[in-house]
Amino acid sequence: MTDFSSTVGAIRGDGVRGVRKSNFLGVYGHAAIDIIYSSGRFPQPNTCVELVGRQEFYGGTGANLARIAATLGVRTALAAHVGDDFPDKFKGVLSEAGVDITDIIKVRGERTPFIIMISDSEHNQIGFVDQGAVKVQDRQPLRTHTVDSSKFVHIGTGRPEYMIKVARRARWRKRTVCFDPAQEIHYVYTPETLKQMLEYTHVLFMNSSELETAKKYLNLEDDRELLSYAKLLVNTLGDNGSRVISDDDEVLIGAISPDEVVDTTGAGDGFRAGFYAGLSRGLPVEECAWTGASAASFIVESVGGQSALPTWEMVQRRAARRKNV
Repeated sequence: MTDFSSTVGAIRGDGVRGVRKSNFLGVYGHAAIDIIYSSGRFPQPNTCVELVGRQEFYGGTGANLARIAATLGVRTALAAHVGDDFPDKFKGVLSEAGVDITDIIKVRGERTPFIIMISDSEHNQIGFVDQGAVKVQDRQPLRTHTVDSSKFVHIGTGRPEYMIKVARRARWRKRTVCFDPAQEIHYVYTPETLKQMLEYTHVLFMNSSELETAKKYLNLEDDRELLSYAKLLVNTLGDNGSRVISDDDEVLIGAISPDEVVDTTGAGDGFRAGFYAGLSRGLPVEECAWTGASAASFIVESVGGQSALPTWEMVQRRAARRKNV
């Protein structure tokens, strides 16, 4: 197994003494309503196609990650801004899963974010996001409980100005900052806000298209150049697995096949949840990527990011399917 020992010590804060924490993972990101359709193909501009199979689910990158991680046994807090219409049942299922929901805040007069997601016959997706309450997030007071109570702070989707404040506090509190801008790197972040966020980042999560945008913003050519900002780069590759890159080494991790692919919504969130579940149990980073791959394989077996929630025991058993690539 590849030796990431020096990197692991750095991102875990080995040797750092801080206040006692009740959570392992603190997640900042969207809690949203996912409206999911399917279509045989995507339309060309100025044309139409038929949508079928409308279904609504609890979703959002933050809520998906938090609920999956909590189900895997990770003590997790979620910070999210939602609207007056945020369903009590949504809050309830998060709490029942064990998520610390102290920092889920209703913004008066605003709507809960919602996402229209359309999948084609090959499981490609396009989405349309109504940010709702998150649009005014940068004007809201900073929610600090999730930072202060957690060891790892996962900064996902949201207003960059707000998230930079989160990252700054997390570094001040000596937390490990994990940055995961997701598709918002393409249309919410700018080169300037990306650079500001990376000043505080220990671990960087990105898929390949997000990685290309980050390099473009930073005028970089090689993926490894991002290690001048972060100590660890986790690059997800869809059904091709993932790469874990640090100054110590670079390793390619295979994918783990699901029983069937129904819908890929939330697969990346499942990977991250499985990754943190491994970290919380002290597993090596390479093994964490395998548990991430295993967790993701369950999520794609049902429609919606929170419909097929595996236990840690299920993830461990399926991880035995691994094949080196």
